[in-house]
Amino acid sequence: MLRDLSHLEEVASAWKVNAEDVLLIALNSSGARSSLTRPRMRFKLRLDSRPSDPLFLILSLGRDNSPFELDEHELRLGGQRVGHVEGIEDDDAVLGYWRNGRKMLTLNSNARSQCTGCVFCPNTLEDASDPRLRTPDLNAYFAALTTDFGMQDLSAVDTVTVCTGCFLYEHLAVEHLADVRAAMTDYGCTGTLHFLSSVLTTDGGLDQAAELGPFHLTMTAECFTNRPSVLKESKARLAPDAMVAILAAAMNRGITTDFTYIVGLDTPAEAAEELAKFIPATSTFPRFQTFQAHNPFMDVYRAPGSDTIEWHLDMRRRVERLFVDTPMRPQWWQNYRSPWCFTFAGEELAGPRI
Repeated sequence: MLRDLSHLEEVASAWKVNAEDVLLIALNSSGARSSLTRPRMRFKLRLDSRPSDPLFLILSLGRDNSPFELDEHELRLGGQRVGHVEGIEDDDAVLGYWRNGRKMLTLNSNARSQCTGCVFCPNTLEDASDPRLRTPDLNAYFAALTTDFGMQDLSAVDTVTVCTGCFLYEHLAVEHLADVRAAMTDYGCTGTLHFLSSVLTTDGGLDQAAELGPFHLTMTAECFTNRPSVLKESKARLAPDAMVAILAAAMNRGITTDFTYIVGLDTPAEAAEELAKFIPATSTFPRFQTFQAHNPFMDVYRAPGSDTIEWHLDMRRRVERLFVDTPMRPQWWQNYRSPWCFTFAGEELAGPRI
């Protein structure tokens, strides 16, 4: 992927991409060698080239063939330090966590750790503290949250995201989302209710979701080829055209729309052809996530050539061409595996990265 700092500079210059973004793409794709014993760790990283602009990462460890090495204090590429590490901790499945300061609250409120369907997902590697929550539990959790962080209520929270793959049926998802909205209202939050899932698909379900508004649906598309082998059944049965139709129907109801996509499972040409169909039904920048293989089994599912940095930069360029004429732009705080952190198509990206 990358050999050392000189190779990094060569690649960045050849592709006209800032070196930090090239480094982060390679790091997310390669993982790191480490003496730490957990399979995944989350931490704050201050790159030596941008020490005043900290960012957050969640990284697979134990990758013995990676050019990157991580310990409790620093990140190295080819034996040379490239950044300072802070606040390293096990990436277990927790009940909730903040993004964008305290403006976005992510809830794993339906036991996300129990979902083990997709081959690229690290849930099977994680410890868990994310039980299913019902209305009384949600209110108790919000009460504890406001107390722990010295908040009077949740009125300053812009978005509450329900991030889980454990709903077997649409009606169960809608019932839970209604519970979350009710608890949000009880704690003064009028912000967006955001749902990442592939189970919200029918006109009736979308109608109910719209009534919980403001509502944001992120369709978990993930990939376009080899779907039955890569995805759990509830995702695999949705063809790309069907997902586009669902997103368009959601948009027509005033719902904010986007999708998740794992970079590294399809060829760039196949990906670009299908992604172009999604743009008219997408109202905010999708969550493009660099594929993180946590073990040799997961490596089997990589698209041919995706173990090289050039493959990833080609894919990045193709996606930029699709979105450059739209107002949609990526934000690192929304997605710590993004192919874009500091620039997009040559434009500087502003905003928080934690």
